[in-house]
Amino acid sequence: MNRHLVLVPGFGGFNALGTLRYYEGVTHALEQTPLVLHYFPNLPTASVRTRAEQLLAFLDERWHRKEFRPGDELHLVGHSTGGLDLRQLLLLYRELERSPSSHDKDSTLKVLGHIRSVQFLSTPHRGTNLVRRLNQPLVRALLIRPLLRACYESARGLRERGTAASGWLLRHVLFRGKRQESANWIDALLDTLEGSYCDEGAYPSALARAAYFELLSWLLHMASDSSALSDLNPERLGDAPPSPAHADDPEGERRFLVEHGIRHASIVTVARPRSGRWFDLFNRLHAFTAESPVARLGPAQAVQKLLEPRAARMLTPADNDGLVNTVSQVWPDAASSYLVDADHADVIGHFQADTSTDPYGPFKRYDLLNSSSGFDALAFAELWTRVASFAEGRAYLEPGSSAHPRTSVLR
Repeated sequence: MNRHLVLVPGFGGFNALGTLRYYEGVTHALEQTPLVLHYFPNLPTASVRTRAEQLLAFLDERWHRKEFRPGDELHLVGHSTGGLDLRQLLLLYRELERSPSSHDKDSTLKVLGHIRSVQFLSTPHRGTNLVRRLNQPLVRALLIRPLLRACYESARGLRERGTAASGWLLRHVLFRGKRQESANWIDALLDTLEGSYCDEGAYPSALARAAYFELLSWLLHMASDSSALSDLNPERLGDAPPSPAHADDPEGERRFLVEHGIRHASIVTVARPRSGRWFDLFNRLHAFTAESPVARLGPAQAVQKLLEPRAARMLTPADNDGLVNTVSQVWPDAASSYLVDADHADVIGHFQADTSTDPYGPFKRYDLLNSSSGFDALAFAELWTRVASFAEGRAYLEPGSSAHPRTSVLR
């Protein structure tokens, strides 16, 4: 019997782009566990339902290929919008159960019978205030889509060599050296562009060419379909199809999980802006997310801390991790949720650390949001140890342990 851990990326999701891997360092953190890891290469910005249908097909294909076998267990982890994909996946299974019987239905539901846990990381279960403020029809029509289309057409027109040269030129214009003390999203962008071309041998050249086409595909997907933005708005817009963020039946979803023996938990994240850095990207994103949050995001409430014993924190609707309001990440209730001091990208391995190449390939760790959360390599290893333990049937905080929750509230 094998335990399979399937990791689902969030908004803009991918497995790897150039030297940027979505889940960075997770393989290394879990190498001592018996879990078999699967990294799902999701559609970047398609609707949550479309992404969930892609995930359902991915799991079904693994079953038909006998990568998943009778007796195996499946454990699903979704970060950010990937968590909404998991909830939508379960809703799809509910729809299948109620539909007339068919061969495809019976085959697909076999996979459901092997799912034993779902874990949500930094998931906007009721949307995020950041998208509410930025997801205006004119902004999407006049800024987001044209910008993404221009990026795609530029990369396509420049081809491999020109795209790499543009990265090299931008690096010098922005004074970004090859070795930054803590590389951030700018360095990830420049490295991806520069990695589009190589003339140092047949194999490196082939890898660079593949990276270039992956970049093109990613940009084209986002320029063509940004439906996920509507799904992440706390308030349903017009005739946009509903997403799990607009659902109001957490008890119904919980009952479905219980009926099928699927354990669930949410890891919620919160971070503070850096002082004295008004123009910092994280500070601006944090401020947008915190300003005038709507009530639907969730009420103020105390949530137990995951990595600190005997502690909890009172969260307000304005608290966030730079992209998602923290109260929106609490699902289905506070008793099933655990708080980590981290920004939105820290928990997937992109926190402040060295940028050396890891032993699993030419990938780097980037401090994408560059917050002042204090999240580090030790916290990352402990977090993913808890994720693995949950998949193996244990609770995040075992009763009677020194980390037993809700013995105090820190404000």
